[in-house]
This record gives sequence, structure tokens and C-alpha cells, in this order.
Amino acid sequence: MLRVFILCASNVVTPDEDVTDAYCCITYDGSKKKTKIIKNNVNPVWNEGFEWDLKGVPLDSSGELHVVVKDHEKMGRNRFLGECRVSLRDVLNSPNLAGSFTVSLVDTKRNNTGATICLQISYFPPPGMAPMVQPPPLPEPPHTPLELDTVTVYSIDTLGEEDTESMLMVEAAEEPETVPGPQGQETPTAPPKKAPPNLIHGAKKKKRASNRTPLPNKPQDFQIRVRVIEGRQLPGVNIKPVVKITIAGQTKRTRIRKGNNPLFDETFFMNFFETPSDIFDETIFVTVLDSKSMRTDSVIGEFKLDVGTIYAEPRHAFLRKWLLLADPDDLSAGARGYLKVSLFVLATGDEAPPDKKEGVEEKEDIEGNLLRPTGLTLRGAIFTLRLFRAEDLPQMDDAFMDGMRQVLGFESNRKNLVDPMVEVNFAGKTIYSKIMEKNANPQWNQNLTLPIRFPSMCEKMRIRILDWDRASHNDVIGTTHLCMSRISAPGGEIEVDDSLGFLPTFGPCFINLYGSPREFTAFSDPYEALNQGKGEGVAYRGRLLLELSTKLVDKMEHKVEDIPSDDLLVVEKFMRKRKYYLFAAFYSATLLQDVDDAIQFEVSIGNYGNKFDYSCLPLASTTQYSRAVFDGCHYYYLPWGNVKPVVVLSSEWEDIRPRIEALNMLLTIVARLEANLQQVQLHLKAGSDLVVMESKVLHLLDDVIADCSKDLPRLEDWPCVTPLDRALRHLRRLTMRQIEQAALTLKHGTSTELENVLEQAEDWAQRLRSLAEEPQNSLPDIVIWMLQGDRRVAYHRIPAHEVLFSQDHCGKNCGQLQTILMKYPQGGGGSSDKIPAQLRVKVWFGLSADAKSFNEFAEGSSPCSPRRMRTRPSWP
Repeated sequence: MLRVFILCASNVVTPDEDVTDAYCCITYDGSKKKTKIIKNNVNPVWNEGFEWDLKGVPLDSSGELHVVVKDHEKMGRNRFLGECRVSLRDVLNSPNLAGSFTVSLVDTKRNNTGATICLQISYFPPPGMAPMVQPPPLPEPPHTPLELDTVTVYSIDTLGEEDTESMLMVEAAEEPETVPGPQGQETPTAPPKKAPPNLIHGAKKKKRASNRTPLPNKPQDFQIRVRVIEGRQLPGVNIKPVVKITIAGQTKRTRIRKGNNPLFDETFFMNFFETPSDIFDETIFVTVLDSKSMRTDSVIGEFKLDVGTIYAEPRHAFLRKWLLLADPDDLSAGARGYLKVSLFVLATGDEAPPDKKEGVEEKEDIEGNLLRPTGLTLRGAIFTLRLFRAEDLPQMDDAFMDGMRQVLGFESNRKNLVDPMVEVNFAGKTIYSKIMEKNANPQWNQNLTLPIRFPSMCEKMRIRILDWDRASHNDVIGTTHLCMSRISAPGGEIEVDDSLGFLPTFGPCFINLYGSPREFTAFSDPYEALNQGKGEGVAYRGRLLLELSTKLVDKMEHKVEDIPSDDLLVVEKFMRKRKYYLFAAFYSATLLQDVDDAIQFEVSIGNYGNKFDYSCLPLASTTQYSRAVFDGCHYYYLPWGNVKPVVVLSSEWEDIRPRIEALNMLLTIVARLEANLQQVQLHLKAGSDLVVMESKVLHLLDDVIADCSKDLPRLEDWPCVTPLDRALRHLRRLTMRQIEQAALTLKHGTSTELENVLEQAEDWAQRLRSLAEEPQNSLPDIVIWMLQGDRRVAYHRIPAHEVLFSQDHCGKNCGQLQTILMKYPQGGGGSSDKIPAQLRVKVWFGLSADAKSFNEFAEGSSPCSPRRMRTRPSWP
């Protein structure tokens, strides 16, 4: 489907400079659409959208839109005011299959009329088919009156350094309509982290420290600067190269040059007003084309990387780096030349580092300054995503027809009012699964093969479940991401083991989806953006069983095929479930604000405990309704007194204790190391005695040696172990052994400087913290909701591993009294500056076989009601 929004036009006047009654006609493939008439306005605003159903046929890259603006006349023929033609090739080559265009109108003699028209174009590929991305368009010749995304290009040779730094684009980029394309995430994340410094024989490699604080995840101004300096070793004979930069629908082009080693020295400025989580996931496409060629093979080479990769660099920039260009259609063809660029990503208040010109040497080592992962070469590879099934998908379609079926005496199918399909996106490439109609627990059993260039500069693979809609656009059910840095490792990080690195791998394992509340509404959902990964999801939206593997190959292609039946039998062991118990005792609820109804708290994990969901049996997952009492100052509280509400519910999930125990073990080591490090730093600031300082340092080293000498949970007896489990255990074990040896060297060394110990300890904490992540955690988060009446008001998510019971490695808050601050869902109208409520709760989560161990965590008894706990007051 092709969708076009006609936004507005400017300076639309008649030849005699009279005001107009303008309307717009837009034609595609012989089908014409017409806007409404805007009377007496030379700057009409239409804001109208039109759609063309392509009947399952992919969009033709050679197609174009013909736009005509006319002046409506009550009598006689309507007067022609201007026209333009917009090529659809740029839409196909944009990263999200959408773009915003500001186009100049021309008259019948192809002269510029001075008027412009703004429109947005979006393309929705047929379900189950990857979009057919064509080579980028040829640059427009200088004399053409059609101007798409025009921008003034400044040459560094004609401007001073101060002028270059202070230039800003005055034209703001319009935000394209949300379409099911490769847009960002999901949960608010910091920019991709770089690999921690290496420890070799107890010595740390020198590296610039970053004191950067995370940006707030709210819309703000960003400027992306791209300086195209020169190209080298571009293939071809008598070529005239031009460089095209594409970021989030904005496209800029350099001047045309000649030869295989062209000098461009041009700078482009692009302004955005987005949240960090959105702009950091956008892909920068740098494409070099031969403007002399009129064929489809005009692309010389291309390079892609995430915006967040640049922002994560020191000073938020890559300065004078060489990009290795590759053929986007044949990734195994090898290098297609090199392009030197400087890339800047600047937030509000950031200062661009100086990009000084250096002397150009005739024999410059291009490959020595190549922008790629250190020590690795780029090769063709394929991601094979084995998509098995999904569970617990929410209702997405109206239940009107289902209600009619019940009236007529037919069986209700309310649980299956969803038509799911899976969309996978990585580095600008997208592939789709088949559609499973009317199925909330679909089984796709498909292999999705996606070609990549490895190692890639892109960090995240976005996985979305969409609800297919025959009549309108597809709705997003939920979005999740696989971070390459968490499911792979480069070789050479530890000197003693060259086999440490491994390619991206994942599963078979369930991955959970979060987003807006599961309750279906026929009206506009105020939390719809959460399903697209923009902000923290407030509710469980289902789960997806998948497996990812990577293989280096010479020839790649998009491919979707069914999984052999023998492989389906192997994956059954990963779906075996065991019974878990969840206990939550509420001790107090204070700091309540804006209370206008009785208050109730709901505890859920997955669909278990959700009082509004019909897929699970009802459970005692809610407290009794209580009326809030004013505290005499500013807030309200719930008068529970000495009788505290208790909720207990059972659920069934996979037994992944070896993963969670290893995670909790590492988190405990990190917490102890950071606490000891903080104590040493406090004594250092206080100027404590040297003997006291020495004892604190020795205590820190002793704890590190004792903690890192412990063995990680064994995997040999666990039937559900995956390749990633083995690889992570190997990586963690070697890292812990290396840190242990480094700590022993410092402890027994002849001369140990305090500054060196602190530096090493900070590095150890950073490395262990990076290892204390579990990408295959299939246990959903525990969600506590505050309800006023039947309206969800505020929530809090508790990671299940934090309260999971284990004989060896419990979660840090398992059965412990903790204080949690409720939050308003993002986008729901609640003020983010206010705290809806403060709770004091005890939460215990564990296998039913460990229920007897719960008694040591429980306080008091419940003689009157299974859902009320009586506590004895403590008198002074």
C-alpha cells in the first residue's frame, strides 16, 4: 500500500498575484485523488491523506507521483498554478520506507513558480514479503526545477573553522508519519556501550574516561553533522562519483566530482527533534554513486552505522575516519573503495570537537584508520532466525462480530481476535513471517534468513509482532530488541584465550514483549507508542520463542522457509514448564496524590494475576479496595494499620535457575566491590590514617579474590542449555580468573600505589557489570499496578531475578522489605514530576518445590483470612 499525505503549500499565487482557492490533485499509476479546496489563502494547509492499494504488488522504483495545484473557479475552467513530479525511488531507499519532501512547483514551461508543496510518502510492503530496495536515485542535475530536501552545502575551503562550527540549518525536518518500518525502541536505553578496558597481567590499558551522564528520554534537539572529505580507490573507469547521505528520511548530496580518488570537502547539517532512544536507533546510510551511469548499477559502494554508535564515542564524533564501502546487493564482493568522513552527533549543549585539516600523505594507510571493529575484516554472513511460536498475545481486533456469534449461539473466539505476523529488522533490512489469522498463540515454525555484512556497526536487531489488518495499516503488538554486544563477543579480549570470541547466537529461548495495557479499546490508545518500543512498557504483551544463529558465507539472500519437523521435536524441551509461587505483602502505601476513588493494588506476572485478562483463570492477585486518608499535609495514605494485605498467586514458567543464579552471583560480586570501593574513596577524601586506608584496600582485594575464585553454576546437568549459555559461562569464568590473578598481583606486590588500586578496581567493576547481563532471561517482570476504581493509574516493574529464591544465589530483594516508587505510564497524561505513590512491600518468588523455604521470610501469621497478614507492633 502506498500512502501520501498532502500537508501544505506556500506562496501559491496566480500569475496576476491574486489570492487563490487552491486545491491539489495527485496521480499515481493513472489513479487520481483530490484534496479539499482552501479558499482565499496563498499558503493553504490541507493535511489530507490518500492511499493506493497495490494489490500485493511491490512498489515500482521507477514510479512517480504527479502533483498538480489548481485554483478553483466557480465559473469556467480551474486555473493551473503549478505541478511537480516526485520519484518513489527515494522512498524505497529510505531506512523506514517513508520520507518528507518539500518540492518546488513549476509551470508548463518548467520554470520555477516560487511556490512549494510539502508532502509525506509512506510505503507498506506486502505482508510476508521483504521490501525490494532498489539502488539509490541519480542526483538531480543543477538545472532541474525539482528540489527534494534541498540544503545549502558549504565548502570547508571557503569558510573559516569558526564559521563552520557555528553554522546551523534553518530548515527544520518534518517528522514522517509512523509506519511499520525500522524505527527505534522500545525501552529507553543509553547509547551502545563500548567494550570495557582490557586487563593483561594485572595492568590496565590506558583509555579516556567518560564522565557523560545519560540523556533524559524525552524529545530534544539533535544535530548530525557529516563532513565528506575524500574518496580513495573507488572502482570504475572515467567515473563521476557523488556521495549521498540519508538519515531518518532526510537526504543530502555532494557536488559531482571526477576520478577514482575524488576530493569533496563538503559538510552537511541535519537537525532533528526526537527522543534519544529513537534518534540513536536510526541508521546513517553513506552511499557513493556514479552520476555518469544511467543504469541500475550506479551504486559504487555503501556504508551503514547507527547514530547511537557515534554518540557513544568520546566527544560524540568520529574524526577523519575511513569508511570501508561495500556493494549493498552483493556483500561478498569485498571492498568497493574507501571514503574519509567526520561524523558528529550533538545534543543540546554539546560542543563539536575541532576537525582540523591535516597534511595529506601520498601513501596514507587507509586500512589502518578504517572504521570497523578492531582486528576483524568484513565478511558476508547470514542471520538465521528460527521463529517457532508466540504465546499470550492480546486482543487487537474489535469483538463486535464475536458478540454476534454468541448471540446466534456459536462458540466465542474472543481469545483469538488477533492476526499476528513477525517483522525482523537489522541494518536497514527487513523480513517478515507469514500471517497467522485469528490466533493468539500462533506457531509459525519458520526460518527467516537475513543477509548482513559482518561484523556490522549496527547494534540492535529489532523484532516486532504486528497485527495484520486487511483494511488499514498494521498495528504493533509489541517490540523487543536483540543487542549484538550481549549475544556475541569479539576475540582477543583476553590474551590467554584466543577462542573467546563467538558470533551472535541466541536461544532457543522465550523473549518477552512489553507495551501498553492489554485491555482492548476501539478508540485511540494513549499508550500506543509503548508498543513500538518508545519508552518503558507498562504491561506484558506476550512472548516469542525463537533462536538466532550466525554463519559466515560467500553468497547470501533473503529467504523464508519452514523448519523441518525433526528440529521442532528438539525444541520441545525448551518449552517445559514448572510451577512457581509469587507472594507479595503490602506494608504501607503513602505519598498518594490526586485520589478520587477507592484504591486497589494488583500484582501480576505475565498474564497471571491480570484481573482484566480472560486467558488465565482468576487468581487472588489484588488487595481489597481501601479509601485513602489525608495525612494533614499534602498527601494521602491507606489506613491498613497492623493488618496488611497479602496476595499469593501461582504461575508456570521455564526452569532457568542456572542462568538466574549466575546473574545474581555476578550482581552480588559487583555490589560488594562497588561498596568496598566507595568506602576506600570516602576514607581517602576524609584524609584517614595510612593504616586505616591500607586495611580498607586489603579488605577490598580479599573480597575480590574470594568472590572471583568461586565457580559459576554448572550447566552439565541442565537439559535446556543453549550455545549462548556455554559461551557466556566461558567468557565470565575467564574474566573472573583474570581479575583474581590481577588482585593477587596487587596484594602481594612489593609496591602498590593507591591510585593504581583504585583505577584497577573501577575497571574490574565495569567489566563485571558488563558481564552481569542475561539476554536469555525468559521470566517476565512482576508488575504492580495501582487502580482507582477499575482505572489503571500507576505501575512499577520488578525484574523477577531480583526476588527469585535460590538455595545458593537469591535475588537481592527476595523476601526483603523494599521501598518502591510507582510511576505514571509515559504518554498517559500523568505528570512525570509527580510520584503517584510510595509502597513498602515484601516480594518472594520461587518454585513450588521451594515453598517450604518461604516460611523463614514470612512474618507473622494469617489466622482470619488467607489474604490478610497480621503483624505484631514493635513497642519501644
